[in-house]
Amino acid sequence: MTRRPVSIVLTAIALPLAAVGLALSAVPAAASVPGAFASGSAPRASVPPASVSPASVSPGSVSPGSAPAASVLAASVPSAQGKGLTATAWRLVAPVPGYGPAALVQAGQAAATCAAYATRAGWANNGYYGGDLVTAAAICVAESTGNARLYVCDDNGAVVGSGNFPPVTCPAGTTSYDRGLWQLNSKAASTVSDACAFNPICNAGQAYLFSGRGTSFAPWASYDQDTYARPFLDVVQSAVTRLGAGTVTSALLGECLAQAQPVLKAKVVIANCGSGANTQQWAIGGGKLRTGSLCATIASKSGSPNVVLSRCGHARSQAWQPHGRAELRNAADGKCLTDPNSSLTAGTPVNVTSCANTKAQTWWLP
Repeated sequence: MTRRPVSIVLTAIALPLAAVGLALSAVPAAASVPGAFASGSAPRASVPPASVSPASVSPGSVSPGSAPAASVLAASVPSAQGKGLTATAWRLVAPVPGYGPAALVQAGQAAATCAAYATRAGWANNGYYGGDLVTAAAICVAESTGNARLYVCDDNGAVVGSGNFPPVTCPAGTTSYDRGLWQLNSKAASTVSDACAFNPICNAGQAYLFSGRGTSFAPWASYDQDTYARPFLDVVQSAVTRLGAGTVTSALLGECLAQAQPVLKAKVVIANCGSGANTQQWAIGGGKLRTGSLCATIASKSGSPNVVLSRCGHARSQAWQPHGRAELRNAADGKCLTDPNSSLTAGTPVNVTSCANTKAQTWWLP
């Protein structure tokens, strides 16, 4: 039995994004200044449920941003209802497909929620309709309707109950349950604790890592069975277009632009995406990369200067213009933001060099 369409009333998320600097209630629109960047519960079974402790399926503990165990990614895929999948390359971390909200208003709310958490995790906004960020957010809408507390009881592919955490209450004998925004299954994603799975930032970060940092969405049944796309891509693309903040991702896989520290004169560096850290979040608009009252600024106009944080103002040294395919060219010296030597080492300071349309100079804005 596959999951029936759900109609979920969005409830207050346990960890509001406002607490970590990114509000869900009002996703800011991208600026239109010239030169600015473009850019409840599901139906339950009638069987009286018995309480099932989350610990009974042994979800492990994992810190936000840490990689899933290799055994999770290279394990046998349990047979998916209606598909008979038996591939060995990926385990379905969300084995029961979702069908998302029935109402357009709910879809819009869910899309705004999912897009905000997806960009925070680090999925790249690298394509219109077909990019990683849009795909990841559409899967989130289909899987959970943007409800970070949703669990769905999965008994070998049959949905036998659902509700909002805490607690998890499934019929006795239920084999597993799917959890949170990207519905990470308690067995297939057993390295992810309930504390993480029902925390929207942590859930998004782990989902990002399960996707191979955006290289594959095969672990989600809603992707494999194509229940995520047609109903939601339009509304999700609209939500992504309206984003005014999130990660600035590199074409070098898994790398994000970050602040070494969110303080004056701190260097702008490379970091591994997936943690959802505040230091990886940038507000965009007006041609600036902003964190609070500080903006990314070239340290000088000669050579290949580093980029540092300075007080936001009108200086051309902190103005960045789209250039080439997806480069960011500084208005003061005409050079492009660069990951020097294509470094994959977290903490490496970025600089500006002559624009050359390389991967090390390719940056996707939220």
